[in-house]
Amino acid sequence: MKVFINIGLHPRYKETINYPPRGIKYDIKGISAASLYYSDRSRSAIKGTPNSLSYYPKSLHRFRIDKSYLIKTVGNNVIKITGLPRLSYYYTSADLIFSTRGIIPLNIKPWVVEIEHPYAFVGLNYKNWGWRQKFWIKHLLEQNRCKKVITITSGAREALENGIHSQIIKNKIETVFVTVHYEKIKKVKHTGITLLTATNWVYDRGFNIIKEIYPRLKKKYPDINWTIKTIFNLLPEDQKFVEKYDIKILRGVYSQEQMNALYAESDIFLYPTFVDPNPNVSLEAMRAGLPIVGTDMFGLKDKIIPHYNGLTIHDPGVFWDKNNFRTGEVNLIKYRNKRMSEELYKNLDYLISHKKERLNMGRNSEIMIKTGPFSMERRNRKLKRIFEEAVKR
Repeated sequence: MKVFINIGLHPRYKETINYPPRGIKYDIKGISAASLYYSDRSRSAIKGTPNSLSYYPKSLHRFRIDKSYLIKTVGNNVIKITGLPRLSYYYTSADLIFSTRGIIPLNIKPWVVEIEHPYAFVGLNYKNWGWRQKFWIKHLLEQNRCKKVITITSGAREALENGIHSQIIKNKIETVFVTVHYEKIKKVKHTGITLLTATNWVYDRGFNIIKEIYPRLKKKYPDINWTIKTIFNLLPEDQKFVEKYDIKILRGVYSQEQMNALYAESDIFLYPTFVDPNPNVSLEAMRAGLPIVGTDMFGLKDKIIPHYNGLTIHDPGVFWDKNNFRTGEVNLIKYRNKRMSEELYKNLDYLISHKKERLNMGRNSEIMIKTGPFSMERRNRKLKRIFEEAVKR
C-alpha cells in the first residue's frame, strides 16, 4: 500500500519514516528542512516540498507583490474572518493520505490525521482556538473522507473529546503511541548516582522544583550528581547555584549517539515538566533502561507507571487545565511549588536508597520500549490496521 505522508520537523517523525509498517510504502512530503532528521535511505525518498495550497496566518519575511503574495494575503484574511483551521490540498497517486502535522487535507482521497493536541489544527497557537475554529474542525473531521483521528497520547484524546463534542469524531479517535525503535544501550560503569535532565527549555521542565530540594539530597547523598543537557543559559543566580553544587551543564545540539552515551552513564531520568505533552527524551531514556521521575501530565502519565518503571509527581495544572487546554500565560521562570518539591524529594530519596527497586524500574522501562505498549512493533501493527481499514471503507 502506498501512503502519502505529510511530515514535520520533530525527532519523532524520524522514527515514523525510518520504521514504517511492513507492506507500507511512504510517499514522503514536507518542508525541505525535514530531511535533516532522516536517515540517508529516507532522505532519498523525499521529493521536495509538496505541490500544495496551504493557508495559515504567518509573518511574511519578504514583501513581494506577486501572485503568491496576493494569494497568501487573501487567504490570511479569510482565515482571520472565518476561523478556518490550516487547510492543505495535495496532488498524489497514493492510496491514502497520512498527516502528521495536524493539517486537514481537502483531497477526495481517504485520509487519517495524527495529532499531539487539538491545537495542532490551528498551528499550535492556543490563542487561535475559539468557537469558529471548533465549528470548522468538527465539520471537517466528521467528513466521511476522514477515516481516523490518531492521538499520540491519552491526554491528546481527552483534550479532543473535551474540545470537540461529536460522537462521530469520538468514534474515529484512536490512541497510537509514538515511540523510538529499540536498540540495546550498554550501561557505563560510574561511581555515585547520576540524575539526568535533558531538555531545551530548563525552567518549564521543572528546574526550580528540583533546585529547591537538591541541596538536601546532596547533603544526604554526597555521591549524587545532576547533569542537565540544554541549549539555553540559566539566570545568573542559578548559574551560581550550579557552580556551588558542581552541577554539570551540557549545552549544544547533541547527536543521537551522544545522547545515548549520556543515558548510558546515568541512573535516573528526571523530568518534572509543566509543559511538554509528549517528551521524546523520556522514550529514549526508557529505551536506555532508566527509571523515570516526572509529572503525571499528558504523555508522561502514559509512560510512567508508578512503582513499575518510575515515580510521578502530581501536576498542579499551572500550564494545562483539567481538560488539557492552556490556562494562559504563566511565568514558569519564577514559579515555585513546595508540595511538588517535597513529592520529588520523597521519590528521589526512595530511588536512591533502594537500588534493587531502581534497577527493576529501569529494566521495566526498557521492556516497555522493546516489547511493551511503546514498542515499534505494536505501533506499526496498529498503523497498518488503521491504514488498511481506511482504504477498504
